[in-house]
Amino acid sequence: MKLQYFGTAAAEGFPAAFCNCEYCRRARGGLAKELRTRSQAMIDDDLLIDFPPETYLHAMRYGADLSAVTALLVTHSHTDHFYAQELVNRGYKFAHGMRAPSLAIYGNAEVESVLEEGLRREVRPSVREGLHFHRIAPFADFFAGEYHVLSLPAHHGNKEEALLYCVSKGGKTVLWLNDSGPLEESIFPFLEEKGIRADLVSFDCTFADEEHPSGERHMNIFQNMEAREKMAKYRLLKPSAKYYVTHFSHNSAPFRDRMDALAEKYGFIAAHDGSVAEI
Repeated sequence: MKLQYFGTAAAEGFPAAFCNCEYCRRARGGLAKELRTRSQAMIDDDLLIDFPPETYLHAMRYGADLSAVTALLVTHSHTDHFYAQELVNRGYKFAHGMRAPSLAIYGNAEVESVLEEGLRREVRPSVREGLHFHRIAPFADFFAGEYHVLSLPAHHGNKEEALLYCVSKGGKTVLWLNDSGPLEESIFPFLEEKGIRADLVSFDCTFADEEHPSGERHMNIFQNMEAREKMAKYRLLKPSAKYYVTHFSHNSAPFRDRMDALAEKYGFIAAHDGSVAEI
């Protein structure tokens, strides 16, 4: 299984669009190395996790064939994770020679509402027919094509049931754990009961090494370590498991060299835009 990080920033990106803080000014001077776009990842060329406004850019930059994607897992409805309007271009005269006739979209009720609003204004009937939404709640157990997926509750505010995902195929498993604050305790026994042993865990590290996070909807690397320890306690990790950190805020100075050093210090790998993990 291959996982590629297309975007590794929090909602504002890095450098942030409207910001002139010291970090963002420095990053603009070295964009080839420091640019971080909004969060998205692809598994094995046919499953996407989240759909930010940069999806078009990601496809062009990394040579992804979006027409071949058969499944889209959406964590929550915030625009940096689900820009539904782009989906009106999936077909009709906007897209010829598509490889997958339909796209299955999985998400919560608010994601469904955002999708319908995004399509309402201008979607063509032939495009709409190729989009199939599946509403899911935490602790769902389902298949998205070849992928066995478990949905998990995210700690990301109370306006919607934001989701995390456990994705398995061919004996390999990825745990995708952003956006979320410290993980709900119910996640660990649930995964244990399902017999999960992860090959790769991707953690929300929005606050990097800030000792006192400014919010409860994301994590820092110390909270990532606590979650990893609990996973080990519940025997959810393979001995060869890889641990990545991503979704960095501009407030945490997410310069590539700094994130690499910080992650290595605590036994993680810092994802950057374009990072590829093979498991």
